[in-house]
Amino acid sequence: MELGKETEKPEKPEKPEKPEKKVKSKMRVRSGKRKMVGIYLAAGSSRRMGTAKQALELAGISLGGIALLKALGCAAFEHVVVVVCEGDTLAWLPEEARHELESGRCRIVVCPEASLGMAHSLRMGIHAAGELEADGAMVMLADQPFIEAAMLDGLIDAYEAGVEVEYDYVASGDKGIPKPPVILGSGMWSDIASLEGDAGARALFHLPAFNGQIIEAAELTFMDIDTAQGYEEAKAIYKDLYTSY
Repeated sequence: MELGKETEKPEKPEKPEKPEKKVKSKMRVRSGKRKMVGIYLAAGSSRRMGTAKQALELAGISLGGIALLKALGCAAFEHVVVVVCEGDTLAWLPEEARHELESGRCRIVVCPEASLGMAHSLRMGIHAAGELEADGAMVMLADQPFIEAAMLDGLIDAYEAGVEVEYDYVASGDKGIPKPPVILGSGMWSDIASLEGDAGARALFHLPAFNGQIIEAAELTFMDIDTAQGYEEAKAIYKDLYTSY
């Protein structure tokens, strides 16, 4: 991910809900027949941070757990696949996620090659989605605490609306640049299996074989939390958004 402009304070989303309410709230019912799963990439090495950032806290909630609760609160996902690296103790998992593990809706997948780059974690998640016989998968990152449920619903609605034009993907847009969260249709999965290193699905979007849509999102969505400075900035923004009312 790329850093947002440090000299400008990102705009606040309107009336955000506290993330711990997402799983407990009434889920939206969908009638679509295509099976969708969530792929939650949490296998990064956190080299720039110097410590496993999934366990870092923002107002008492683990960084890795915040967006995971948003994913688990999305009714469209029949399963949520959490991709982690070898040796992850999973101490950062919120209690609500542990309940979903027990039910089987949330699944942990270990990526032995996570240190080789994000492509390997993505491939592992896509493989799991294939085993679950899904038609599409939304890929999310564990260091995106400012995504909102409405944003996920908007991506899913756009993907479902693109059935007739056969969308292969629907991505969030950062000034026109596609970034996660992104929905990848099963028609792209064989090509994703060939990715290596830090290459993401974005490397495939320019190919004429694939058709999709990019939906612009708030700059705050893509805030980089790969460094200590980014973490401190995120803590201040998160506290202002979710604990000041």
